[in-house]
Amino acid sequence: MKNIEIKDYNINIELKPFINIIGLPASGKSTVLKMLINQVYNPNIFIDGKKLEEYPLEFKRQNLAAALHNFTFNTKDVKTELLYYQDILNIELEDSIKQIRLFVKYFGLSDLIESKIEYLTKGEQALIKILSLLIIKPKLLGIDTLMEYLTKEQKLKVVKYAKENKISILNVTSEPEELLLGTHIMVISDFKMIAYDTTKDILENESLLLEAGFDLPFIVNISSGLKSYNLLDKTYFDNESVVGELWK
Repeated sequence: MKNIEIKDYNINIELKPFINIIGLPASGKSTVLKMLINQVYNPNIFIDGKKLEEYPLEFKRQNLAAALHNFTFNTKDVKTELLYYQDILNIELEDSIKQIRLFVKYFGLSDLIESKIEYLTKGEQALIKILSLLIIKPKLLGIDTLMEYLTKEQKLKVVKYAKENKISILNVTSEPEELLLGTHIMVISDFKMIAYDTTKDILENESLLLEAGFDLPFIVNISSGLKSYNLLDKTYFDNESVVGELWK
C-alpha cells in the first residue's frame, strides 16, 4: 500500500510513517478513519488506484484498521482483547501468544496483562485499544484522539514500533504537542482536505494552523518568539535544539 485517494475529500496522498490529521470540531477528521474501515460507506475511496470496495475482505481486515474514540471493547480482559483481532485473522494461537509476550515486554504491560479492562484507567484503556490493532501489524492504522490519553513514553513506543514494522499511522489529534511526533500533517475543513505537507512546513504556516483551530506546539511557539527577538536564527522543533542553540 502506497497511496490513498478519497475523491470527495480532495485527498490523494502517498502514505507516510506518521500523518497527523487536524481541523476544527465537526470538520470531518474522524470520518476519514471511519470511511477507511467502512463504518461510513464511501464508494470513492481508492487504494493504489483500485477501488477499496473491490479488495477482498481479508485484505481490508489485515491492512486497514482504526482505533476510534470510544472505550468500547470486544472482550473483558486485557489478554483476550489482544487476542481478539489476531483470532479474526486466523492467526495460530501459539503465534498470537508469542506476539502478546513480545508486546508485554515492548510496551511494559506486565502489570496490566492479567487485568480486567473495566478496572484500568482511561489512559491504560486507550493504550490497550491501540495495541489490540497494532499487534496485527496493519499497513495503515488510524488512531482517533486516543494518543492524547497516553504518556509521552507510551506515545514514543507506539511510534517506534510502527516505524520498525512499516506501519503508517493516521492520527486524528487536537493536541498541539502531538504534531511533533509526526512526519506530515493533513488539514481538514468542511469535509475537504485543504492542506497536506511535511510537519515542518505546516508548523511554519501559523495562519493555516489558526484556521484549523490549532496553536503552535509550545516549543515551536517559544523558539518562534525567540527568533523574533533575534535570539535564535530559525524555528526549532524540539527542546534540546532550542536550549543548545540558545546557550551555545
